[in-house]
Amino acid sequence: MSDIEKQDELSLDLHERLCFSWKNVSFSVKHKGSDKQLVSNVSGHVRAGEMLAVMGPSGAGKSTTLDLLAGRKLMSSGSAFIDGSEVTKPSDIRRISSYVEQEDALLGVLTVGETVRFSARLSLLNSGMTPSQIDQLADETVASLGLAAVKDNRVGTPIQRGISGGQKRRLTVANGFVARPKLLFLDEPISGLDSSSGYEVLSAIRKVARERNIAVIATVHSPTWETFSLFDRTLLLAGGQTMFYGKPEEVAPYFASLGHPCPPHTNPADHMMNLVNNDFGQVGEAQPATSGGVAAHDQAAFAASWLRHTQSSADPTQSPCLTDGSKPKFYAPSSESKLRSARNMISQIGLLTRRNLVNYSRNVLAFGIRTGMYIGMGIMVGLVWINLPQTDSRTNDRLSVHFYSVAFLGFMSVAGIPAFLEERAVYVRESKNNLYGPAAFTIAQTLVTLPFLFICTFMFSVIAYWAIGLHPGGTHFFNWLAFVYLGVAAAEMQSLLIAAIIPIFVASLAIAAFLNGFWMSVQGYFMRNLPAFWKSWAHWIDYETFAFQLLVKSDFKGLVFPCAGSLVEKTCQCSFPSSLLAAGQCAVSGNDVIDSLGYGGASMVLYAFILVLIMLFYRIAFYVALRVTV
Repeated sequence: MSDIEKQDELSLDLHERLCFSWKNVSFSVKHKGSDKQLVSNVSGHVRAGEMLAVMGPSGAGKSTTLDLLAGRKLMSSGSAFIDGSEVTKPSDIRRISSYVEQEDALLGVLTVGETVRFSARLSLLNSGMTPSQIDQLADETVASLGLAAVKDNRVGTPIQRGISGGQKRRLTVANGFVARPKLLFLDEPISGLDSSSGYEVLSAIRKVARERNIAVIATVHSPTWETFSLFDRTLLLAGGQTMFYGKPEEVAPYFASLGHPCPPHTNPADHMMNLVNNDFGQVGEAQPATSGGVAAHDQAAFAASWLRHTQSSADPTQSPCLTDGSKPKFYAPSSESKLRSARNMISQIGLLTRRNLVNYSRNVLAFGIRTGMYIGMGIMVGLVWINLPQTDSRTNDRLSVHFYSVAFLGFMSVAGIPAFLEERAVYVRESKNNLYGPAAFTIAQTLVTLPFLFICTFMFSVIAYWAIGLHPGGTHFFNWLAFVYLGVAAAEMQSLLIAAIIPIFVASLAIAAFLNGFWMSVQGYFMRNLPAFWKSWAHWIDYETFAFQLLVKSDFKGLVFPCAGSLVEKTCQCSFPSSLLAAGQCAVSGNDVIDSLGYGGASMVLYAFILVLIMLFYRIAFYVALRVTV
């Protein structure tokens, strides 16, 4: 027997006895000063290898119930049980489960195989499996979900065609299965798919769930009868209350007993959904033909009928797990589940950094075009300011180069928001499944973003600096490059922070653009005598203030700019006060320009350090934003 087969055998042994149940689960929120009940006294169970469908019309409480059972929301009342033992901490459920969101949050430039392998390695860092065993498990999961034929295909980006919508759904589910959970929660796994694709997706899920003894709970909306029949049980909700719980084949007889027989050639799933949906029907509008039945669309009457049904006969929601008195009263996580939840941050950072490097190197739309933008900007600036004369009359033109390099390169940082929002969506999915936390994500993202920004800044600088003819000498060039880079990096970290707080592209783009425009205004280049109000605070928290002064000092220090006219003819005119006139030279020194601008007291080391502190502040705030908002 191979090592991976032994691992699978161990996993199956652990799963064979799993029975997950819940009793009288309720959830309410404060609304206009009173409690609004979203879920009320919902009970049920699911066993290893079974699939439970949570159904109901829009607003029935399906997703809320799923989140409550998955430990993502705290129950107002009620209990959940694992193998008959009561769960006291929601985190215990999260340790043994995976949750698949409705949206397919995937990195488009990764292949199907790479996506699942990265997910597997992050999920199973402390499982005791070797990397080769984890990769083998990932490949087996890909094959089990019918994705072997597209394993080497990329997921797809706006400019590169990828796999189909149904294949993306199966890929997202594969990321959940590969973690070897005992429980798998699926939020609308067939939403947006045609009936054929939906059936294929759920058939694949059922197959893997049975093979690996995984209990599956899925919210579904309008399944065909073929798809509906794949489930072992269904929980029908309306208005947060239970309308029915049982096997698919029991749906028609139960509602027929309430005076609503399923019409010929009608899907029982559609029939029961129509009966409890009151969005378009009025209570009591359609009375049943059978005397003593329940009016269609009357959710309260259906809920009361179900309650009477559970009291007058064997309650189908009663879990078989609860009858074994040998079970401990309270659930305690096994060593295996504790091991799975342990975090190895260094390994997480390494895996996330590798994945980010692949993403950056392949994503032409997000990163290739950005690099091209900086190169194009360098060519444009170089051509507009080409061979700038080193004279007093052109000092303001020289200052404008430094302003433009700081302000507009910083403004271009908003181009990084779309790619980050894709990364953030993946982070939300993976962090909620306990694969890693905000610290590992922040560090890994920083380790890849900073070198990428340096490449962009270098490409711009090496073109523009020498084409313009700024201060000659390698030392001055590398100083200028370093200071531009610090400004660009600070701007990038600011944009990413905004996108982390407000993960809506148009909104984060608008705020970042406004903020960069504000920094340009209070930086001091356009208006050197700023009003005291802006000078006292805004000017000194502006990254552009420090970057601009550093560029000016790096370039101007040690240069001499000849002025117009002649001292002999007493026609010498300089734009800035000059200390060289007393020495008989009709010129102004770069140091004179620096002093006239009020930058003489600026320490280059201190200002560079302040830029680093600004970046560090943005990164810490970024971490906090992810921790608070996700």
